[in-house]
Order: sequence, then structure tokens, then C-alpha cells
Amino acid sequence: MKNKLISLVLAISFFAAIPAFAQIPTTDILTQMQLLNQLNQMKQQYDTLKQQYQAVTGAYGRGSIGLADSIKSSSVVPGSWQEVVARQNSGAFGSSQNAYEKLIKTMPQELFQNPQGQGAATYKLSTDSVRAAMSGGETLYSQVQTHLNNLAMMAKQVDNTANTKDAADLQNRISTENGMLQTAMAKLNVMNMNLQANMLNQQNQATATNQQRYKRTGQ
Repeated sequence: MKNKLISLVLAISFFAAIPAFAQIPTTDILTQMQLLNQLNQMKQQYDTLKQQYQAVTGAYGRGSIGLADSIKSSSVVPGSWQEVVARQNSGAFGSSQNAYEKLIKTMPQELFQNPQGQGAATYKLSTDSVRAAMSGGETLYSQVQTHLNNLAMMAKQVDNTANTKDAADLQNRISTENGMLQTAMAKLNVMNMNLQANMLNQQNQATATNQQRYKRTGQ
């Protein structure tokens, strides 16, 4: 009996003590769980913001794709016709210029009956323009091909961009290359127009010369 009583007292004392011991640990655990949840949420927010930041920053080398070749190619043929002729006279178009000179077979101005006359001056102006247009045009065709090659190379990289920033850089580079291509084609059109104007001028000069001769003959 005594043993049973002692056991009952110990049991009562044990269960009575549970709330006292359990109250503090239970509160601490709930608090810690809440803090842990908040920490996890903050970490997720940080990771999301970090990914968003990385998606709009950084350098991926897209802007330099073929850029050096494009700039070098574009700088060969200037924007104005006067500069094109001036560069042609200085030999800027190299081997293509020499090849077209052999094709044109320019007659030296001093071999004209009147080297300082209008006919000699017109002939020199015409041959200079034709040579410049042909050699410059060949150079521009090469430049156009350079831009087309770069665009083809960049088109293959569209699906390989890492993020939004990388894709935007590639798109900007493609736009720049397209602009250079359009400029080269515009220069080609100008050269064609100048060749047509040169042919018309030759016809006009020939008509004027014939009229002068006819007038002198008629007198």
C-alpha cells in the first residue's frame, strides 16, 4: 500500500509538473519556427531579386560579335561621292582599282589635241568617276557580304542567350549590323546614280561637241 501511495504521489507530481516545464519550450519552439519561416521567405525573396538583377545586368560579349570587321569594312568607302573620287585618286581601293584601270585603259590627258581643253577635262572627270564607282562598288559588295555573314552568325545565337540582358544585347547588335548593311546598300545606290549621271554627261558632252563642229563646218 505504501508503495502504491508513493507511486501515486510521484505520478501526480509528474503530471502536475508537465505544464510548468512544457510551457516555456513550446513557446520557444513556436517562435523559432516562425522566425525560421520568415528567414526562409526572406531568402527566397533575396534569391528572386538576385536572379532578376542578374537578368538585366552583366556583359556577355554579344556587342562585339563581328564588330571589328564591320567597322573596318565600313570605313573603306566614305559617305560622299567627292571623298570616294579623292580616295580613288590616292589609290585607297588597291588591287580592284588597278584592275579597273586596265579595263578602262585611260588615255593620258597630255595626249589630247588640247590637253587643257574642255574635252580633256571632261574625259578625265568621267574616267575618274567610272573608276571610282567600279572599284568602290566592288569594295561595297564585299562590305555587304561582311554584314550578311555577321547577321547569319548572330542569328544562330538567338536561342543560346542566357537571360533578358543577354538577349537584349544580341538584339541591339543585330540592329546595329542591319544599320551598317543599309548604309552600305545606300552607298551602292549612290554610286549607281553617279554612274548613270556620268553616262548622261558623256552623251551631253558628245552632243555639244558635235554641235560645235557642225556649226564650224556650216560656216
